[in-house]
Order: sequence, then structure tokens, then C-alpha cells
Amino acid sequence: MKLQANALFTDHMVLQRERGIPVWGTGTDGDTVTVRIRETSVRDVVRGGEWKVTLPAMQAGGPFELTVEAGGDKLTFRDVLVGDVWLAGGQSNMEWRLADSLNAEQEAAAADFPRVRYYEVPRVAYDDGQEHAGAWAVCSPETALRFTAVGYHFARTLVGELDVPIGIVGCNWGGTSASCWVPEEALANDPELRVYVDVYKEKIKDLNPETAKKEQADYQAAVDAWVRRQSEGLTGAELGDFPWPPPLNELSFLRPSGLYGTMLSQAAPYAIKGFIYYQGESDADRTYLYDRLMAVLIGQWRQDWGDAELPFLFVQLPGYADPYDPEGVNWPLLREAQQKVTEQVPNTAMAVILDCGEENDIHPRDKRPVGERLGRIALKEVYGRDTACYGPFFKSLAVEGTKAIVSFSHAESGLMSPSASGEVLGFEIAGTDGRFVKADAVIAGGTVAVSSAEVAAPAAVRYAWASWPAATLKNGIGLPAAPFRTSI
Repeated sequence: MKLQANALFTDHMVLQRERGIPVWGTGTDGDTVTVRIRETSVRDVVRGGEWKVTLPAMQAGGPFELTVEAGGDKLTFRDVLVGDVWLAGGQSNMEWRLADSLNAEQEAAAADFPRVRYYEVPRVAYDDGQEHAGAWAVCSPETALRFTAVGYHFARTLVGELDVPIGIVGCNWGGTSASCWVPEEALANDPELRVYVDVYKEKIKDLNPETAKKEQADYQAAVDAWVRRQSEGLTGAELGDFPWPPPLNELSFLRPSGLYGTMLSQAAPYAIKGFIYYQGESDADRTYLYDRLMAVLIGQWRQDWGDAELPFLFVQLPGYADPYDPEGVNWPLLREAQQKVTEQVPNTAMAVILDCGEENDIHPRDKRPVGERLGRIALKEVYGRDTACYGPFFKSLAVEGTKAIVSFSHAESGLMSPSASGEVLGFEIAGTDGRFVKADAVIAGGTVAVSSAEVAAPAAVRYAWASWPAATLKNGIGLPAAPFRTSI
């Protein structure tokens, strides 16, 4: 068998500093594989067609050369840097490229960051028996347009502050549920999460394999045609809507656990510093399970990388008027479930981007603040920098007569509302009957006094509780308050 390293090992890669570095691949049984970098070499014997070594921890630096030798074959990887590597997971808003983002040409023109590198795990929907190779790209005005936009702005924020190489491994796919990215047994063995597997199996139980293949081929042809029209500059009615939804079958990238096997597990255990994640839109139909599903996903990913404390930083959904949810109830519940994850799962943190959405586009074009907020959170929570990175979060509620006094954390710089009228928009108040009405809100230092002439005895308050809320509360550094509701 030909000597090979895992597809993540290519020229221009970034290796994780200050921890052991797994290097693995395939070869001929019995051959001794030697992996060298600088003055260090480690060896393993190929067994069952596979080999794996662990390089000792190194400090940031480079460029270096890494070689893999066995049985007269030699692989040489050049321009290797040692720094911090982050895996960027999720769905389309993480997949979204810089080329399709706001001010793409200006951003790319300034993207001269040779110590930022990007690798995209090949998108493989099912095991087709083929080899799928990727390659690390050095960030430049010519290459940056192909980067994940959120990942690019995240990396740019870190490299400017840390002065070490930053690698981003993109492992994401638009439209996917979080259930696509965990193994089937993790879902099937959970009495609540098994619904993802059960519903999927019920839907495909009578599907003929040949029919599935034809469905997939027809769908791919429709996608290819849409991409071709787009590349020709067509827009609007001439371009048409992107083909959606795709068929659901055993070849579909939307099937539960599928991409865990074909993509996520191909990247593990490449040494990383942590995860960034932007997903949730495709799970808004089961908001009541989302915090549980994410806890399982985070635990599984940490297990796959052999580190129960790997940082997991994620993005809360922005504002958006979801046409599939005209009452606007699902997205606020999903955002609430996302915040529960930060409260229930250690070493997680959430970037609030309520102000970064677009009313009629599920893909907000301005990805810069999203990546930058994730980057600032990483600087504080992972790297220990004294960096302001959070907007106000609900802390407590006190009732004083007809007013509900809401206190916030991360309000040391004060609170503000940049609305045109100067009003604080987004608050609602209810009495013991649970009927919420629009409320007047007045800022007083780090608190907001909430009231309504319709509610004489306040019992509960909620803020930004809609898919597309008119909500304006920020702290003194201009970061938005997180949505919340209090119980009665």
C-alpha cells in the first residue's frame, strides 16, 4: 500500500503549538514510518494498513519542513507553521465565503496575512470509495475570497493580537442540523434525541436505492445548473431560487450522523486549540431539544480530540423574519436554548449578534462583526486577555411598585440605546396572567426600569422575544444585549 498521510497534512499547514501533535496515515503493513520536523523524529510500525505518531509539543514558529518516510517512500511537506488551529463548524453562515460577503473586494485587498492559513475539509455526503484531498491555503488577497468569512475575520482578529500563526479548519455544510455531526449511537441511545434517527428511518423505509441515486443525481444537476447561472452573472428571476430542500435518503448530506462519519471524523484528532461554531437555523423546529443536542455534540467532539476542556465558542442566531415561522416563536426559543448551553456546558461561550441580522435574508452579508466578536471572546476566555467582548446579559429582576427593575452583567460601561427616537426598544412586560405587552423602558446606570400602564403588578419581563425583534439595548462599548425572558 502506498505511503500516505491524512489529507490534512499538506504544504502550508499550521500545527498546534504547545501540545502533542498527532500525525497519521496509511501504508504497507510491517513498514516503519518515521516522521521528522526540525531535530525531532518519531516512529511507528504500520499495522492493519494504518500508522500514527505523536510529535512532542513545540513553540510557535516556522516555516519548517515535515517529512514522512517508510519503505523507500518519502513525503515532504514544506512551509509548515506552528501556531494555533481552530476548527470552524456549523452550517451555511459558517460556510459562507468572504467572496459573497459585504465589502468582499475591499476585505480581500487588505487580506495580506501570510501567517493565517485555511484548510477546508472536503464536502463528502456519503462514502463513495473515492479519495478526497484538500490543501492548506496561505491567506492573501488572491486566496482570501475562498475562506469562510467568519473564520477569516476570527483569524485576522487573533493574529493581530497574538502574533502567532493561526490555522482555520473549515468543517461545515449549509442546511445541516447539529444531528448530522454526531454519531448515530449518540442519538439512538438517548431517549429524547433518538427522534432524529427514528424520523429519518421512517421517512426512508420504503425508498428504493435506485430511486435514491436518481434523486441525488437530479438534485446535483439542479444545483450545478444554478451555480452555472450564478457564475454567468444572472440574478433575480433569471437566476431563480437555490434548489431546496434536497432529497432525504441514505446518500443525503442531511441524514442524521452522516457528516460525522464522512467529514468530522476525517479531521479528528488533528491537534487544535478549540472550536468555533455557527449553526442552529436548521434545528429551529425542535428548539426543546437543542441544548441537549449541543451538549452531546460538544462532548463528542471533545472526546474525538481527546481533550474534555477544548474551548467551544459559538454564535447565537441573529434577527431574521423566518417565513416558515410567521408567528416568530421558534427563533427566540432557539436563542434561549443556545444560551442554556453556555450555562450547562463548561468552557463554552456565545457571541451575541442580534444586531447583525437581515430581516429577509437568512444569510447576513456582514460577517466581520461576527468573526471579530468570536475573536474577542477567544482573546478573553481562551488567551486570558483583558478584552471587552460581551454585551449585557440578564442578571436579575426586582419589582418596585409598578416597575420591574432589570439588572445586567457586562454593563460596567453603562447601558445605551442608539434608536432614532432615543427609546429603549424590545422590552415587554406581563402580570401574573402571563400576557405580555409592549413596555416602556428607562435606563438607569446598569439597570433598566420596565413598566406599562396595562400592567399594574409586574411579574415577568422579556426582551427581544421575536424572530426579527426591534431591540436596541446595548452597553457602553456598543455590544448588543442578549435576548431573555423571566419566568412568572
